[in-house]
Amino acid sequence: MVQHPDYVVPTGDFIKEWMEDEGINAAELARRLGVSRKHVSGLLHGKVPLSHEMALRLESVTNVPARIWNLHETGYREALARRKADEVLTGQYEQAKAFPLRYLREQRLITAAGRDKAGTVRDLLRLFGVASFDSFFSTWEQGAVAYRRSAVGRKDLPALAVWLRVAELSVNDTDLPEYDRGGLEGALPGIRALTVEEPAGAFRTAQSLLRECGVTLVLVPAVPGLGIHGATRWFEGRPLIQLSGLWKSDDQLWFTLFHEIGHVLLHDPKGLYLTDAQDKMEDEANEYAMRLLVPREYEDRLPSRRNLKAVRDLAAELGIAPSIVLGQVQRRTSDYGWGHDLKRKVDLAAMAS
Repeated sequence: MVQHPDYVVPTGDFIKEWMEDEGINAAELARRLGVSRKHVSGLLHGKVPLSHEMALRLESVTNVPARIWNLHETGYREALARRKADEVLTGQYEQAKAFPLRYLREQRLITAAGRDKAGTVRDLLRLFGVASFDSFFSTWEQGAVAYRRSAVGRKDLPALAVWLRVAELSVNDTDLPEYDRGGLEGALPGIRALTVEEPAGAFRTAQSLLRECGVTLVLVPAVPGLGIHGATRWFEGRPLIQLSGLWKSDDQLWFTLFHEIGHVLLHDPKGLYLTDAQDKMEDEANEYAMRLLVPREYEDRLPSRRNLKAVRDLAAELGIAPSIVLGQVQRRTSDYGWGHDLKRKVDLAAMAS
């Protein structure tokens, strides 16, 4: 990150240095420049901007190129503007506190120190590519990106916007193929079979398989309190799926992935689909994931009570992780107090690397 000095040096200070070296006073400089003493006084104290014409006059008098004087003046005026801007940014710090600043620092997306209010606000605005928080909200409410407008009105919009933005910043694959619906449907059996493997390696393989179909899959650690397992929208013309690994178990991660793939295949690409929504499309994506993992003809094979052997046997027959079968049994029976040994913990750091 570019560091800017916290002091302001007027162009007049450099003129004074030259005057001291040459042993001349302000009255003599005014005569040589052909201007009033008042004008020279204004230059020396930074109250009068240095014009390009005056820089050329200074070049003739001092033998210092006009471009050097212009650079001094540009730096001075920029420093003044930056100081004023910092005052404005500091005034916006209370608005910045609505965003998950600690999370952003952990993700190294805000590098300003906690005591640097202006720097914190500046980093946050740069994250979203806006000049102010008013601009941030207007781009979500009225901007050209349709999926953003669907999130307006949520009380957790600042946290949600951060989580979504982190995923977008990770999309830097310039060679990503165009989206291939047929390729995605053809890849699903192979991705489904990955559920039996070690989660970190299997996740990376799933990313590669989806990439070949023009689908980006990223893991973005959950923002504290957000409570969203996954999200899907189209970004730069291709599907973008992000998972949070919120419950840190393999069954939840895989079910959420197939749920999000369901959105890609079933729903309008202009939408934003979040797993905490309660609507018809979320129900459809849930049904899609359940039927893909446990086809309807196997549904009556799901045990109706605690039976680890039946869970393992059905999982082996279906070729999926036992934890996924267990998860469906638990959802059907609302009995979540058993079978925990079948669920593998997800190492988010390993999977995101």
